[in-house]
Amino acid sequence: MKLRLLRGNQLFDVGAAGEPTPAGTVLPAKERSMNKDSTLYWSHLAAYEKCPQMFLWNKGWDGIDLGYGPGYPMPRPQDDSKHHAVMGIAIQYAVEKMYNDELYRDPKNLLTVMLQIGEKEFARQEAKPRNNIDYGKARMAREDMLDIVRDGITGYLATMKAHRFLGPYAKAEVNLLAWIDKWNPIGGRADTIVRRDDTGITIIDGKNTKWKMKYTDPDQLRWYALLFKLAYRQMPDRLAYVWYRFPHGKKSHAEDGSEFIETGVEWVEFDEDDLKGLAQRALDAKKAMWKGKFAPTPSPKTCRFCDFESICDARKEQRQANAAKRGRKSKIEAITEGDGFVDLTL
Repeated sequence: MKLRLLRGNQLFDVGAAGEPTPAGTVLPAKERSMNKDSTLYWSHLAAYEKCPQMFLWNKGWDGIDLGYGPGYPMPRPQDDSKHHAVMGIAIQYAVEKMYNDELYRDPKNLLTVMLQIGEKEFARQEAKPRNNIDYGKARMAREDMLDIVRDGITGYLATMKAHRFLGPYAKAEVNLLAWIDKWNPIGGRADTIVRRDDTGITIIDGKNTKWKMKYTDPDQLRWYALLFKLAYRQMPDRLAYVWYRFPHGKKSHAEDGSEFIETGVEWVEFDEDDLKGLAQRALDAKKAMWKGKFAPTPSPKTCRFCDFESICDARKEQRQANAAKRGRKSKIEAITEGDGFVDLTL
């Protein structure tokens, strides 16, 4: 039997000589043990729909013991590099302070102050033990990452001015909590909500991605629209992703080589049926969780972003099956010489 030791939220394996070696991280009690009464967030729904086991291992579920106590999630076998997350957090924090502290009321010094905030937040996030940054995987130096933060902040201001993302109400990191019915609370935190007389209510989500919409699900913004509608009995008017790396006015090139000017945003279409569909998906997912349906559904697209891919038996079996299929295909091609006819010559 393997002996394990828990110190704070750090898990250690204890060897025969009594030397502890890091074995992962366990979330504190307040962040564990989801149950039928827990508030469902977009990240929960998205994870569960992709792979119920991935959700369970990341969040835990009341009464289910994964080997670390009932309700506890699985400790991550290794922390992937958080360089993308740290840069995005630093940019968004500067945007948050700009809105919530009304720094925009001093336009002359706005950019300078926001850049200082972004750099300090980058350093703060970088210093957190949980935010492992592998500069080899990032393929950039620390100063390069800071340049991306600075460019993201500068670009956001250009996009904000172009699309008038300011108004009588303009707040960032807005907590939204609502109920689909009396048994099912749902929640989320919108990056920014702006209300203007001319454009109505706009919900904004900032992204530091290198590829517009490639790893971005428009249903995330529709989820915020659902929350807003349930909480305030009013539909928002616009949903927008703001691209930190593709600000308004930047010159880019299309796949055919033609040049175009970035708008800085991606408008997400939505209607009442979209929100009803999301609400039903949330109810279906929560019901399945209640029933303990956490079977793995591995896929290359999902597993590549899962912290547990290296220890998931279902993923290992899938890889082996795929490798066997590729092997059979190679043998067939070898004996048919690629023309569809078997070579029977001796």
